[in-house]
Amino acid sequence: MMSSPDDYKFVAKLGNLKTLVQLLRSINFKEWATCCCSDNGVKITVEDSKCLQGIAYIPKIIFQEYNLAEDVIFKINLTVLVECLGMFWSSISTQGVSVMLQLMYKDVGHPVSVLIEEDGILTDCSLKTLEPDDLIDFNIEPSNVLNKVILNTEILRDIWSELDPTTDVIALLLSPDPPYFRISTSGFAGECHIEIPHDTESIENFQCSIEATFCYQYSSMKPVMKALACANKVSLKTDSRGLLVFQFMVKTDDGHLSYIEYYLSPVFDADE
Repeated sequence: MMSSPDDYKFVAKLGNLKTLVQLLRSINFKEWATCCCSDNGVKITVEDSKCLQGIAYIPKIIFQEYNLAEDVIFKINLTVLVECLGMFWSSISTQGVSVMLQLMYKDVGHPVSVLIEEDGILTDCSLKTLEPDDLIDFNIEPSNVLNKVILNTEILRDIWSELDPTTDVIALLLSPDPPYFRISTSGFAGECHIEIPHDTESIENFQCSIEATFCYQYSSMKPVMKALACANKVSLKTDSRGLLVFQFMVKTDDGHLSYIEYYLSPVFDADE
């Protein structure tokens, strides 16, 4: 592939694009994303109305080459990048087919250069960058965590498929006592309650200090569930304010781990 000029602040090459495309698709619920490149890797953040935030973490170890002169942050059109990579999805998802990606960023005001090589054929495109917006810091202090559950993705996928899509709100109850873990909706079909035993094989860890019920917009939960398509495991936790955090663990074909995080603000406290 084209060699990287020394005056670029960020240059990275990636040979296995399957996980990258899956990660980007999982957070592509809005058009624009903030991209932060550091010594740890690349963090891509998408935010909606200051109440929903999705983050894809792409660790440095996943890249074949990763050259960074200094930390950089910029805003890109994520939808365009996903569509560009999506044109090569049939090759990317096929075993034995070589597709290489190179990303290059020079400085503020410059575009991100995207080079895709497939079996010796180069595709070159340029993504406009903008100054990044201020993002909400949804950090949860460990002392404020009320409940934490680690479960496999299959059970969460099954639960999601059974929820009434006509509902506006999803109520999440976590308790140290029965019913332990309950998800409720209310739509055209009436009220629906799904209870999950805390000691089922599908739940790896169940830590609950106090019973709490919080409600979240169904429309905000839909983008979160897109991450189930590529995740191997998921953890969820809530704090005293009702902030809900999902962390999806995604394993690459090479055995490396990457992560997707989602932060959802509650619409109201159902106990009130």
